[in-house]
Amino acid sequence: MRAVAVPAFRAAPSLMEVPEPRLGANELGVRIEAAGMNPFDWKIADGALEGARPHVFPLVMGIDAAGIVERVGRDVRRYQVGDRVFGQFLHDPVGIGTYAPKTVVPESNGISRVPSSLNPAQAAAMPTSGMTALSALDQLGLSRGATVLIVGASGGVGSFAVQLAAAAELRPIVVARASSHARLRTLGAAEAIDATAEALEPRIRALCPSGVDGLLDLMSAGPVFRQMASLVRPGGVAATTVHAADPARAPAAQVRAVNIDLVPSTELLERLARRFEERHLVIPVERRIRLEDAPAAVAEGRAGRLGGKTVIEL
Repeated sequence: MRAVAVPAFRAAPSLMEVPEPRLGANELGVRIEAAGMNPFDWKIADGALEGARPHVFPLVMGIDAAGIVERVGRDVRRYQVGDRVFGQFLHDPVGIGTYAPKTVVPESNGISRVPSSLNPAQAAAMPTSGMTALSALDQLGLSRGATVLIVGASGGVGSFAVQLAAAAELRPIVVARASSHARLRTLGAAEAIDATAEALEPRIRALCPSGVDGLLDLMSAGPVFRQMASLVRPGGVAATTVHAADPARAPAAQVRAVNIDLVPSTELLERLARRFEERHLVIPVERRIRLEDAPAAVAEGRAGRLGGKTVIEL
């Protein structure tokens, strides 16, 4: 079958012929209808998990998808042929991905049946970004009315986080490029700041004289993360999805720092689906592409030129 894959770590992805994956006893064989693109896809291809988990080459890219179950392993109990499923398909060996017409996934993965209200593109765009945003807000643990500063809000995780924060009656202040401000305001951002065009600290101090209650930083490295955390009030919490929090170094006085580790689960997916059905969530599908266009889209993602979510439709 034709899939977008790399022959080795750090090689350029391309459309190539790969064997169809074999079905394990506890796995579902899924015909992919749509695959969601994430920055972690190309990071895996560049060796982010090298040495930590087994891999297979050619390494088919992609971890998010929605599709139809075509086969079930002999030990599968929760699903049957014909079920529409979606979720995060990452499993060992890494490289049996979703930028392909067919894949396999253990039924114990963070997957679920697709609600009738979600089309394939929406379902494929939701899993990793949506679960990361929801899990991060859970770990921030902010109360209704609290202010949360979301740094790097224009991407997939940020787009979900803004909406979920607003639905939880938090006050989201976003830091993103100016071209994304109008879209983020429609998603629920109370304030939008372009840190390349104005000084961030004076603006935050004017909006929140005692500091924001929580920080969700989706992009900053250690020193910048600590600078962002200085905008959090004493007793507040600063969370990072890029593991910029150093347990040995407090980011600011009396501010708790948290590295967000996503544990994908059916429960998180079902909570996201309920938010969508309650009209608290718009799935931020900004772009739909064909499989053959995915290598070019990966290059755009590396360059930081993809906002919202890009979905591959098969």
